[in-house]
This record gives sequence, C-alpha cells and structure tokens, in this order.
Amino acid sequence: MFNARTLALKLEFHLFRKEGALLQKLVPVKTQAAIRRRLRAKYLLWDARHYRAWLNREMQTRKAKYACPLESGLLSLLTPVWDGTPLNYFRLLAESVIQQSSSGRAEWVILDNGCQNKEILTFLATLQQYPWVTLTHSSSNAGIIGGLRLCLEAAGGRYVLPVDSDDWLYPDCLQIVTWWIRSKGFPPLLYTDEDKMIGPSAVQPYLKPDFDPVLLLNSAYIAHLGVIDRKLALEQGAYADKSTEGSPDWDLFTRFFVAGKPAVHIPEVVYSWRMHPESTADDAGSKPYIHSSQKAVLERYLNATGLAHKYDVEYSPLLKNSCDWWLHRRPVDPGPALLVSLTTGADPAVQFLDYPVIPHLALSPTATVKALTELVTDAAESENDLVCLLSDDLEIDPTDWLWEALGLFERFPDAAMIGGRIRNSAGLTMSAGLVLGFGRACDCPDRGRPAIDPGYFTQMMKQRSVSAVSSQFAVLRAAAVYELAKHNPTASVAMLGPWLGAWALRTGKRVIYSPYLSGVSSLDWDALPKPAEIAEFHRSNADLMPDHRFYPAAMGMQAGQAYRLIG
Repeated sequence: MFNARTLALKLEFHLFRKEGALLQKLVPVKTQAAIRRRLRAKYLLWDARHYRAWLNREMQTRKAKYACPLESGLLSLLTPVWDGTPLNYFRLLAESVIQQSSSGRAEWVILDNGCQNKEILTFLATLQQYPWVTLTHSSSNAGIIGGLRLCLEAAGGRYVLPVDSDDWLYPDCLQIVTWWIRSKGFPPLLYTDEDKMIGPSAVQPYLKPDFDPVLLLNSAYIAHLGVIDRKLALEQGAYADKSTEGSPDWDLFTRFFVAGKPAVHIPEVVYSWRMHPESTADDAGSKPYIHSSQKAVLERYLNATGLAHKYDVEYSPLLKNSCDWWLHRRPVDPGPALLVSLTTGADPAVQFLDYPVIPHLALSPTATVKALTELVTDAAESENDLVCLLSDDLEIDPTDWLWEALGLFERFPDAAMIGGRIRNSAGLTMSAGLVLGFGRACDCPDRGRPAIDPGYFTQMMKQRSVSAVSSQFAVLRAAAVYELAKHNPTASVAMLGPWLGAWALRTGKRVIYSPYLSGVSSLDWDALPKPAEIAEFHRSNADLMPDHRFYPAAMGMQAGQAYRLIG
C-alpha cells in the first residue's frame, strides 16, 4: 500500500506542507518548488517500472477490445498554441495525433493564439498539409478560455476533445473514445483516465472513479481527457467566463452537472499530462491565477444552485499551501437532528458539537438496526431528520461536523449516509471510506495509513462518494434507518455502515465520506461485528462485489494490495 508515490507525497508533506515547518519558513518559494519537482521526479520514476509493465499488458489487451474504426464527423481535437508552447513537446503531440488521424476521420482544430514565435509558426504551416487539420488564427493571445472558445466555435465534430499543446495522446486514444461513445449511446460528456510524463517516462497513473459530483466539487479530476458534446457545450456557455481562465475543464463539467447532465467514465489511460516547470501537472503554483479560477468555478456553482448564502468558499484546512478548496457550511438554518451515543462505557461525545440543542439518546453498538429504529421513531419528527451516530469514546476534532453533514445532504439530496475518518492514538487511520468487496467483505483500503498521508491522489482529504462508511462516526437520514430495518432488522449497529452501503447501491442512493468529520478512538470498530454477521453480509451481497465505482478495478482488493496495480 505504501508505494513510492505515497512516500513522495509524505516527504513533500513533511518538507513543505506541515504547518509551521522550519523549512517552509527558511526556504524561498521558488527553491521549494524546485526541490518539490526533484522529489516527485525521483520517486515517481522509481515507482514507474511496475506501471510500465502493467500498461504494456493493458495496451496489448486494448488492441483486440477496441478494434474500432474512427467515424467521420465524430471527433474534433481542440489545441490552442501560443509563444510559450514548448515546441519539442508540441511536435511529439502532433506525431501522436498524426499517427491516429491519418485516415482523416478525426479533425484537429489548432488555434494560432497570437503567436510571434517563428519556429512555432513554421511548424504550424507544415501541419496544414493534412486536410483534417483546421488552423485558425487570433491576432492576439486570447488566453486559455478565449482560445478554447475560438477552437470550439471552429470545430465541426459532434464531440470536442481539448488537448493541451504540451501533452501527449496514447496511440489508441481516439479508437477507445469512439468505442465508448458508441457503446454508451452518445452521452453528453465523457472523461478518461490519465498519467503523467517525465521526459519519455510514463508515471503516476490516475485511475479515476466513476462520475462523482461530490468529488467533482473538491477536485477537477475529470480533466484529461474530456470528451464533450459540442452543441451542448455551446448551449452551456462553455469557455465563456474569463474568471475561470485556469480551470476550463472544471468549469465546463460543473456546468453540465448543474444542468443535470452527468458524465461517463472511460476507464482507460489514454492521455499523458506533461510534467515540466511551466506545467500545472508539476506545480499549480506555476500559474497563480489557478487559485482565483478554481474559486470562481465553485462560486458559480453555488450561485447557480441558489446556495451561495449558506456557504463560504475557503482553502482546505487539510491541504495547506495548495490549490484545494472547501465549501464551508455556515451555521445558519439548522435542520432537525438527534444524537445517538453508541455506548461503550465512556463519556458521551455530545460535548463535541457546535449545533443547536438536539435530543441525545444512547444505544449499544451491538444492538440491532431494529432497536435503533425503535429508538429513532420515538425522537424523530420526520423521516428527513438527521440521525447522528457516535461512539462515545470518540475525541472529535472539529465541533462543526454536523453543519458539514447538513451541507452535504443539502447539496446531494440522494445521499443516505455521511461518514468520517477515524484514527487511533498512534496517528494511524482506522476507518475512512469503505469498499464493498475489499478485505473481509466491506473494509477500508486506507486502514493503517498515517493520518497525515493525503492518500491516493489526496482523496483522503476530500469529500467524495464511497461504497460505505463506518457507523462509528456517521450521520444518516431517519428514512434510511427505517428502510434498512425493513430488509435487515437483525443487522448490528456496529456493521450498519456496510449494510446501508449495500442497500444504497441497490436503491440508487449515495454514501459520502467527508474528512471534516474526524476523530480519535482507542476502539477498533472493525473488531465488533461477529464473524457470522460478516459471512452473512458477504452471502447476501455477493452480487454487488467488488464495487469498482469509486475504487479502481485494476487495484488489489486485500489490505496488502491496496492501491497497488495487480495483474
């Protein structure tokens, strides 16, 4: 589980992100960035050998699976080029596109974005020999957003694919995209997996989750490669807001989400994001406007959904000195809730709550869901009441955790349960998001990680959808408790999280993990369910396992294999 990528992230955290670190005070910002690049390059290259072997096997499998001819008029690649474009990388991109588009069935729209560089202009002229290349011009640099908009307006394909001029496409990229568009019935929006490139070496594959609007509002994970219905993009005002200059992909996908148009995930690595000093693949600090752009995307989302008066867009308190954000729910308009202390003999955790007074009940974690239902029925005013479950030995970190949960239920009405992150006194993660089919039946792949470790692509520090969460620290709707009791009345409260996660998957509900619900416990909650109940859970839900919506199918499903490529 703790591979070189994790080690590099931990080193970076200790050197630059730990609040009040001596190096952060003494080392100039530019020097920090240079050291950070060297650290990443060294450890990512060290970790790349296994990835290359895995990828080579995948590429062989893909030859047979995606033997799909390109379709005329279907795809248009969009690439603005300006004087700052590294010509050597642009040449490599052109080679990868030419290799795939020689049939002329995919269009490549290239914008001369106010170029004055003679070498770049000469190379653009050579690309005009290909009839499927559409070269457009802007008399001045229109920027990222303006350049993409000009490309979008010039494109003729049904779908557009924004490609940065310094990145690279795998040789089967367009075939795979075409296959998925057809097989999914021409959806409005798709996105692929990606990796990064250091020189000629492919590193750090990002095998992404299926479309997750919760993670989307925490991370632009859908970028690279986006595949977008061109007409719908124009209707949604794509690439028209200059305030989102540094986040065009995130802005576009968020617009589609607000409009009720979800995306389809293409679970194949077809795009390489180039790492070099001027690239945000290496350091978002190389483009300071990224910060204001991302904030503008989130503010636009809040305005579009009518929620702006309830939230502040703040930097993530969990990822210091980085371009990460948190939609912080203001303490206004509280909803009805009740607190159930899961009593183990310790003092109740009710004092760790910054929220209007709510009923406080008690129940043993070994009690059944039916017993919980009877308790809740006496206290809840409606099925929309929130039920807070807390092990009474918890030492909870933030006192505004219920406001956090309330905000997530507001933004995602399909959510049935929200859970947090538990660590032990040694600083190791004991529970976070759970995966159906992982470990015994529904375990946490991040169990045993140091709590300072941000996890796979920092997902431990981000709100996101998951298969299930632990009932040791969770908030759920009373209606979900009632529904679960109808189907599994004898399930234990200790194992309520997995049981409810399985029910949510069957009924189209959502379970959310939030790192802003966090606490310390000396109790190993995973040891409470009896082996017979775990076996029964596995028998009852074998058809749902493994659940790869939010955990990559190519990665191991046992603790020693967590987040490791297998096969």
